[in-house]
Amino acid sequence: MTETEYDVIIVGGRVAGSTLAAYLGQAEVRVLLLERATFPEDHPASSPMVQPSTLAMLDEIGADESAYAHNTPKIGRMIGVIDADTALALDIPEINGRNYGYAVDRARFDAALWDNALRYPTVSGHQGFAVNSLLWDDDGQQVIGLEGRFVNNGEKAQYTAKCVVGADGRFSTVARKVEAPERDKRSEHPTTIYYGYWRNVRPFDEGSPTSVAYGAQNATTHGYLIMDSADNTAAVCVEGRADVIAPEGGAVEPFYLEKLRENTDVWARLQGAELITKVHGMRKVGNLFRAAGGAGWALVGDAYHQKDPIDGQGIYDSVYSARTLAKAIIAWHSGRTTWADALQWYDTSARKQMQPQYEATLNRIQQQLYPTMSFSLPKELVATPLRWLWNDPQYRKLAGLALNRKVAPNVTLQPRVMMLAMLRGGLRELSDRLGESEAQG
Repeated sequence: MTETEYDVIIVGGRVAGSTLAAYLGQAEVRVLLLERATFPEDHPASSPMVQPSTLAMLDEIGADESAYAHNTPKIGRMIGVIDADTALALDIPEINGRNYGYAVDRARFDAALWDNALRYPTVSGHQGFAVNSLLWDDDGQQVIGLEGRFVNNGEKAQYTAKCVVGADGRFSTVARKVEAPERDKRSEHPTTIYYGYWRNVRPFDEGSPTSVAYGAQNATTHGYLIMDSADNTAAVCVEGRADVIAPEGGAVEPFYLEKLRENTDVWARLQGAELITKVHGMRKVGNLFRAAGGAGWALVGDAYHQKDPIDGQGIYDSVYSARTLAKAIIAWHSGRTTWADALQWYDTSARKQMQPQYEATLNRIQQQLYPTMSFSLPKELVATPLRWLWNDPQYRKLAGLALNRKVAPNVTLQPRVMMLAMLRGGLRELSDRLGESEAQG
């Protein structure tokens, strides 16, 4: 007889859902993992960079790096191109033995995390399953399960559980069905992102694989990102203000290509390369938290918290929220706490880690894409202090730790930190120039 009763049902089997299922499987919680798609699904709507801090959490659930990062180059440097003469490099710091990250192929990444979750004996799963509705108790106050259908044959199924978790993304069915309240929603500075995967993109230089950010050459309204990815491909992204990144008549690919041509450095790297996927994207990216849960339900990953991808923190947040919710569910399942207290702890703990980065990301969008100043400084007045900053090893290390959520995200913007770093960097540059002059003399 097919089992229909579980401790936890997780709707959504991508990063957050599969990670949560694996953590719960380690604690022998009976889990049903449901996913509408069938893996591997080519290039879902995401082109992430996964930092070593996230890889360390994936180690905790036994995820196989050789599977989820198969044939994917290790990125050890992140570059910011200011202008033709100024490129600022950040070496990724060592976290738990890794000083690299990956621009993962999401199809491969998601499939590997799904397979990892299902190797735990108490975790079972169905792909190609669409949730139609939630089941409620007789009083209509508590979620007790769900019903849906298998996409390939239309067969209906009903499952019950002590808890249903929505890990089903930004447009979560579970969140909609429970009417989860939205909190801290921010929509005053909307952005849009489009990206595609290209094969045979010219390398940035002769060094190691890179993630390279480029500014728009004649505007402050958008920027570009090229990340070396799996199978000799690169993710090529353009993101900016939603009123600027706005294709007319839905003609996304021509618009995307036109924007890439506007940046001569980006377009030069694409000469001889081939766009091998459709152009994907998100319009007017949402920024919010939702209620963490209620009677018989909880939310995790993008269903719980979503923000602009400009800082590349989405996968970290999905994995971290899954890890935190797993601890709460295990404590409740073992009888050490009530469901209400478990949810409160989950929400408080997740917020403590995510809220500072949320505010920092939103502030960055406002300052870079929606500046309040009506004038712009000459490039040389911007490039020189930036060069001094990034010429300081202490500052670069601090920035790398912030990127990996090991220090507060705004620590690199504190005036005292910046001024001391610019002073050290400027003196280092002066010393280097004097040394060169002496050598030539």
